[in-house]
Amino acid sequence: MLMLTSGQFDRTRKLALRLAGIELCDRHRELLGSRSRRLGIRDAAGIEALLGAAEEGDTQANRQLIGLVTTNFTGFFRHPRHFDAAAEHALRAVQHRAQARLWSAAAASGEEPYSIAMALIEVFRCEDPPATILATDIDADALASAARGEYGERVLNALEPERRKRFFGEAIAGRRCIRPSVRRLVEFRALNLAAVIWPIKGPFDVIFCRNVLMYLEACHRYAVVERLASLLAPDGLLILDPTEHLGKAGHLFTQAADAVYRRRRAPYSARYASKI
Repeated sequence: MLMLTSGQFDRTRKLALRLAGIELCDRHRELLGSRSRRLGIRDAAGIEALLGAAEEGDTQANRQLIGLVTTNFTGFFRHPRHFDAAAEHALRAVQHRAQARLWSAAAASGEEPYSIAMALIEVFRCEDPPATILATDIDADALASAARGEYGERVLNALEPERRKRFFGEAIAGRRCIRPSVRRLVEFRALNLAAVIWPIKGPFDVIFCRNVLMYLEACHRYAVVERLASLLAPDGLLILDPTEHLGKAGHLFTQAADAVYRRRRAPYSARYASKI
């Protein structure tokens, strides 16, 4: 297995922090070696070339480096109660404001935002609920895969047969495509949560930000949660992974359920208007 040298790993750590706010630790060194092979990098010379190009600001190298250091671990309806809570909250939001907006802030290959869409269709009991889902990710390649909405049977095995039948087309070459009724609820857009500028505007009724905070450097982590809070509607929900916590930003929320937090303070703020 390919193993990064100490020098290469240190350079990778600096690039991960600069490009994505991600803090790598020693246990990631072996993982990066295995991921490098999946990206087609077979030897130390390939790693050296990628690091050199990324350090010089090459766009394609930066994109590949981000794919190397990010963890796109996802699946359909992971922690099912989160999707129930989100859909039910969206239903209440529509009753008050006629429209609901939801955001999957780390969409990866699309399973999370599509699960949100399916949950909305089920709760609203119609194919075109009055809701929209913004799906963002720093990994442009993962987003491109998500936008295609094609999944193999191994991934789809996590879904109940009824959902597979209702929300996916027939298998073609071992893959099934998400149906248009689900796909049209989701807008995919690239976004780096560690960036100064977020090209989006609130307020959102629900924000999913799962499996993200644990990888961010501490100062980035607090800044991201604070900005997420500013983009939530007054009664909006922030949903994290159960293994994550709000840390120093805990005062901004009250806990509504396991890893589900309700905005505590002032409603949607224009504080970041100049940076959004």
